[in-house]
Amino acid sequence: MKLKFKEKFFYGLGDLSANIMFAAISFYLLYFFVNVGGLKAELASAVFLIAKFWDALTDYFMGRISDKTKSKWGKRRVYMLFGAAPYGLAFILLWLAPFGDGAQIGKMIYYTLAYMLFNTAWTVVYIPYNAITANMTGNYDERTSLNGIRIALANVGIIMGAALFALFADGQESLFYQLLGSSRKAYLLSAGVFAFISIVIMLLCAANVKERVDDNELNDKGFFLTLKEFFKLPEFRNVMLCYLLSMIGFDIIMAVFMFFINDSLGFGGGAMAMAFVAIPLVCAIASSFVWVKLSEKFNKHKVYTFACAYMAFVLVFAIFVPAKIVWSTVLLCVFAGFGMSAIQILPYASVPDVVEVDEYVNGSRREGAYYGITQFMYKVANGISIALVSAVLGAFGYVESMDGSVIRQPDGALLAVRIVLGVLPGLIFLVSIIFSRRANLSRERFAFIKEELDKRRAIAKEQSANSEELPADEV
Repeated sequence: MKLKFKEKFFYGLGDLSANIMFAAISFYLLYFFVNVGGLKAELASAVFLIAKFWDALTDYFMGRISDKTKSKWGKRRVYMLFGAAPYGLAFILLWLAPFGDGAQIGKMIYYTLAYMLFNTAWTVVYIPYNAITANMTGNYDERTSLNGIRIALANVGIIMGAALFALFADGQESLFYQLLGSSRKAYLLSAGVFAFISIVIMLLCAANVKERVDDNELNDKGFFLTLKEFFKLPEFRNVMLCYLLSMIGFDIIMAVFMFFINDSLGFGGGAMAMAFVAIPLVCAIASSFVWVKLSEKFNKHKVYTFACAYMAFVLVFAIFVPAKIVWSTVLLCVFAGFGMSAIQILPYASVPDVVEVDEYVNGSRREGAYYGITQFMYKVANGISIALVSAVLGAFGYVESMDGSVIRQPDGALLAVRIVLGVLPGLIFLVSIIFSRRANLSRERFAFIKEELDKRRAIAKEQSANSEELPADEV
């Protein structure tokens, strides 16, 4: 079935909503913990690790809960409708700075609990939102188109949550700092504004999407049996590894980018930081439809292979870009932005296809459990990778600040930021190519699987109809 553009657009708004908050967290939360909250980088790494492991544990169970849900609002939409307000309000709690200088343990406990609460609220909304992709359409190319629009709007959300967040809150040149005279208050006010916007947009998404493709049999298999059956599928193993590596590489870029712009390049915050965050994201949005068209003409893994090699090459220049030279930084941002959208779109477009493979092999649809396990694996990997980045900065002597005041960082810490950005994500992208090639689910094989599943459903429907027509003593 071909979806109308209107529904695709409103579905994409869900990722716009989520990415407003996700981008602010990815670009600024580590920076906020260290340079505004005054938490040592080593302790900040522990906060991310603990909160992400908790987040990972809740993902699978939320997926199973949504699989079992039956309501007049649907099995996925109901959580998007009623979970939007809590996940927006929990976002605000992350940007409080309730302890003074020196209370490191108190800060660590507060930020860990606040992040765990936000992650739980996020899971209630975002796992069903992810899973609903497979419920909206079973068409191979429609899913690529759906995810192309989704990623384009996700990047709009990233611009809002990253670039505008910088304009409003990051540094003494930011708008809310000029208004309130405090980085702490500026970050908190920005969080409130963006939480409200995110809530409204998620509600618009939930009100305008439909669940069409549904499972007829409830998945009653336990966690370990479900996990075992998923990992027996080579498509699952390879799609997941490709997806995880692409996301981890992108997360590392976001986590270290503000350290790169503000410290290593010496530009500071405010409008300049906003511009450098916005440029690659605008380029990613502009190029997203190019990657979608290329993937329709060529195999997805071939296009993805080119994009990964391209990104690995471009990122290396982050090591050599001179400080406070605008034009060279702009060029780096433009070229990196062009490849970013492919790294996001192509692995994610393949993720929902595994739902049909699982049904074909194992005989049941379980979108919620599948996306729950997917996010479980991603959150664990994300927590470990961001914790390692934070630990590396601490190991190379990065000095925490209070209320955003500028501190001259050691040369070793500044070089570590450049190397982490310039080398680590590129290496991860290159490794992901291996699994992209292995995971290649061709359009022809997917069509065959869909045809076989349609035959099975037709036979099951016919048998059910015949059994209802027989007298009770003959059934």
